[in-house]
Amino acid sequence: MKKILLTFAGNTDCKNIETGEGPILDILKELYFDKLYILYDQVRYVRCASKIKQFCEKKYPGLVVCYQVAMVANPTDYNLVYPAMVGAVKNILREEQGEEVSWTISVTSGTPVMHACWVLLVQGGVLDARLIQSSREEGVKVISFSLDDFPTITTPRQNKVLLTLAERENKVLRGRLGKGWEELIGEDPSVLEAKKKLTLYSEYDLPVFIHGESGTGKEVAANLLHINSPRRNGPFIAVNCGTISETLFESEFFGHKKGSFTGSSTDRDGFFVQADKGTIFLDEIGDLAPSNQVKFLRVLDQMTIRPLGGKERKVDVRIVTASHRDLEEMKNTGSFREDLYYRLVQLEVGLPPLRDRGADIILLARHFLDAYGSRYKRSKAFSPAGEKKLLEHKYPGNVRELQKIVRLAYINSTGDTIGPEDILLPATAGRELKVEIPEKGIDLMNEVIPAYMRAALAKTGDNAAAAARLLGMKPHTFRARLRKLIEKVK
Repeated sequence: MKKILLTFAGNTDCKNIETGEGPILDILKELYFDKLYILYDQVRYVRCASKIKQFCEKKYPGLVVCYQVAMVANPTDYNLVYPAMVGAVKNILREEQGEEVSWTISVTSGTPVMHACWVLLVQGGVLDARLIQSSREEGVKVISFSLDDFPTITTPRQNKVLLTLAERENKVLRGRLGKGWEELIGEDPSVLEAKKKLTLYSEYDLPVFIHGESGTGKEVAANLLHINSPRRNGPFIAVNCGTISETLFESEFFGHKKGSFTGSSTDRDGFFVQADKGTIFLDEIGDLAPSNQVKFLRVLDQMTIRPLGGKERKVDVRIVTASHRDLEEMKNTGSFREDLYYRLVQLEVGLPPLRDRGADIILLARHFLDAYGSRYKRSKAFSPAGEKKLLEHKYPGNVRELQKIVRLAYINSTGDTIGPEDILLPATAGRELKVEIPEKGIDLMNEVIPAYMRAALAKTGDNAAAAARLLGMKPHTFRARLRKLIEKVK
């Protein structure tokens, strides 16, 4: 008989993965299961679930770990949580149809409403399962109190209730979240168009390119593509290509075998193997060095990789890429391979800058403020003057910058209302840099940029990484330009 554990992923699980602790992992230390289903109600828990899966693959190689969505607009609303959980459990039952299963449910992770709904779900006959709980003090315990006095939910009435609640949930989601993609908040037409494309493309196993400025939510969009795709039970691996040096490229992406180079004391799976049967998200693909762009072609054409010092092996991944740079312009100028461009840019989604999204600024600000209110157990609200001030800012850092501004405003305000005096905007906000160009023009690449690079190096004591940060450049890009500059001098 197959033993299966159902549980939500909770905040405590997410915080303690690296140490091998948390309710889910504590249960697996004490009880044996053949399969684990991790339910999630918000996109942010997918990464947590993915890390738990990676941990289990190493610690419990015989355990199969799957994800199951139970998306709700409000995880504390019984009217929404219960039907979402019932739907999730029924999906799992269909998945395990024909198998003889011993079911166990952990009520430890998730919200108190979810804990109660597990009891309702079992007593209502949706699933015949034992309930367990976990704590540091007492370990794992079976919930054994009597439910004899609990009213039985009859099947006809249960179906009627579920239909009513499901329709209520759909109405809430349609009105507030736009087809359930609640992590991509916004009602601006450009955002709705992006959601429409993401919804459509999620079902097709083709490469997707997401373009937009830094901080617009490209990784959130990629995550949404993954969790709504047929690969939702596989891993989601996000990689920032701009942080990978040219020399470590093959080791990082394709992996290596022990002894394949100096310092390789153990085998290591590369990003593509880690993403096998799932999705790999390659952020800032435009920062990839030309010498490494060609190495992607074989993967894209044949889905084959060769670890350093190892043999070829097949991988099965969906590739999603993103960049704040204009890849088409890079293709036209020759800085990005044309053959790679056409393999990666098959389906395309654009995310607009926050400054062009109008009232979405207030929707997002209120969302962040509500999140901090829940976290710190004190609700606050913006005054009309405070919201007016938020709308006047240009947000060069987009959503990421707005989140930081709201967080500081929450901390700065002493009362329950956040006014304009509590909102600290960058000193350069709204100030345009005035540039004068002489009649004879300038040599930007050979004079201006090198001059700024030399000044940055002088200011930082020849620290290339620090100099790169001063100029807002990626360290590897700075070093590459510096090498070219030195070669020209020679």
